[in-house]
Amino acid sequence: MKNIFKFSALFCGLTAAGIASANAAEPAGWSYNIGAMYEIENVEGQGEDMDGLYEPSVYFSASKDRWTFTAAMYQEGAVDYSEQSRSTYFNRPELNVRYQWIDNEKYSIGLTAGARNYGYHFEDENGNKTGTANMMRYKFQPDWNVNITQDVSFNGWLAMFKFHNDLDETGYADSRVETETGIKYKINDTVSLQTNYYLERAYNADESRNNGEFSTQEMRIYLPIELSSHVSITPYTRLTLDRWSNWDWATDGEREKHNNNRLGMLYAHSFDNGLSMTLEYAHEWQKHKEDGSDDKFHYAGVGVNYAF
Repeated sequence: MKNIFKFSALFCGLTAAGIASANAAEPAGWSYNIGAMYEIENVEGQGEDMDGLYEPSVYFSASKDRWTFTAAMYQEGAVDYSEQSRSTYFNRPELNVRYQWIDNEKYSIGLTAGARNYGYHFEDENGNKTGTANMMRYKFQPDWNVNITQDVSFNGWLAMFKFHNDLDETGYADSRVETETGIKYKINDTVSLQTNYYLERAYNADESRNNGEFSTQEMRIYLPIELSSHVSITPYTRLTLDRWSNWDWATDGEREKHNNNRLGMLYAHSFDNGLSMTLEYAHEWQKHKEDGSDDKFHYAGVGVNYAF
């Protein structure tokens, strides 16, 4: 579940950009997006995770004036590609509503509220079903963009989450905050530089619990390059500032320190018929300070979207 928020954060960012553009033109009717993504995550030599994680997802959004309504379905689980089998997995349907509160040449502010269900299906190492769990997550998320000069802007988002139901079974904390914000500098019409601070912090408002608390702080740097009106590439990196977790809370209450640094590339191509696609690959070096071990982590994703 290392990448559990990636799709949500990326989609919210793309939605925000699309709404800002749509509102500037003040369209009279509805506009729609439908799409799908397939993502995989693998840690080299980590047999306990089988061959890695598979993460298919589909989504649909409808926008009119200042409103956007989004429905998405995501699935995540460990898979053995050679045996065509999988172990514990969960389904994650989600609904979001976003309102573009302010949008002008100087700044814009959007507000999103949403609900997500986690439907877990647990299996043991022999493939036997061992139970299920059903958890809910509720979200409130503002996002913003402030144009400081013609070439410099300050933008980001802040999400606040509350989790309910079956937290002991899933190991989640009951509260979480996630944010990414920073400065974008337009170097020229082709190249921009985005430097962001990222924080994800899971904690328990109920002081009697210590399930699944963790903290991730990163510097995230992006270099979007517009190769043409239809093609862009975005090299990026994630550098750990501080990272710890206690997912082993049931047997070991001590925090485990980690240091993960990532280097990746996102390729995006749009077509004149409303169709667009993305390809992404990232390599991450993971160091676990608790036992001094190291992992090499690979992420790959492909997405397709149709706007109409």
